[in-house]
Amino acid sequence: MIVTTNFNNSTEDMARYEEKDDIRRFCIKNHLDGMEYMRIPQCPEDKVPMELIQGIHLSSYQSWMDLWLRKKKVLLEEYGSMEVVEQLYGGITPQTLIENLRGELNQAQALGAKYVVFHVSEVKIIESFTHRFQYTDREVITAAAELINQVLDAEDYSFDFLMENLWWPGMNLMNPEITEELLEHVHYEKKGIMLDTGHLLHTNIGLHSQEEGVDYILQVLDRNRQIKSYIKGIHLNQSLTGDVACDMKQRLESGEIRLKTDYWERFAQVYSYIFQLDQHKPFTAAGVKGLVEEIAPEYLTFEFITRNRVEHERYLQAQWSALTPDRRGKIIC
Repeated sequence: MIVTTNFNNSTEDMARYEEKDDIRRFCIKNHLDGMEYMRIPQCPEDKVPMELIQGIHLSSYQSWMDLWLRKKKVLLEEYGSMEVVEQLYGGITPQTLIENLRGELNQAQALGAKYVVFHVSEVKIIESFTHRFQYTDREVITAAAELINQVLDAEDYSFDFLMENLWWPGMNLMNPEITEELLEHVHYEKKGIMLDTGHLLHTNIGLHSQEEGVDYILQVLDRNRQIKSYIKGIHLNQSLTGDVACDMKQRLESGEIRLKTDYWERFAQVYSYIFQLDQHKPFTAAGVKGLVEEIAPEYLTFEFITRNRVEHERYLQAQWSALTPDRRGKIIC
């Protein structure tokens, strides 16, 4: 099992480290085999020790279906202008999505990544508040499989291509048939699932404790036992924020929250909300060790959102303590 934590090259996060050796020491100290890396194109990478990259988290576009399906009218309703679409995606045609994904996969191959992570999801800004969606799970996974196949069918990459669950339409693991269809439709042989435990918890706003969360995840996995062997990775984290989701929905419907008309201002609003909702904290319930052992993933990522280096280390220590009774930084299976 390869154990990592999430890194990106944002100026803010890289300010936590002095240079490459500092990140190497951080990984050694925290018993990590390296990093799962998300590259931000406009930020420098001079501090990133590339040899520590085990996996690449690909870019995520929350609302890409209308561009893929050439629905210009709906695109304009969401983004306001095609100029904004181009700013966000780098182009205004479906080919843009193909080129973006292929470019990132080529980079992952060049870096020797063992796996990449791809979100299979679709949500517009207002939908993230209201939970009233334009597209169904099946429509999203069908389009995602088309995009993935157009990129991967012509390539012979060495890495695993892992599709990650979110709580929006797409692969959210709520309907086993949908997930099976996605896996069937994607041609790439080295395909699999990256199970994000925190994202899965968001599909049940009635959860109030981590222990309830473990039980819920095990129930969902039992319903999905046909595809359990495809779960090659885990993003291990937790957020119990059903009250946040309910509160935001009520505040929007009551008019207390008014979404901005400008796309970028509206994006800032939802960005703040998502961080309140999807907190990515350590998953430390007693049953977490058994959960990880049952799945037995090839890749385990402690995926956290932290304010500084001290908090990141504290989260890593808390997560290791939940998984290793002897506290030596080795998972006992």
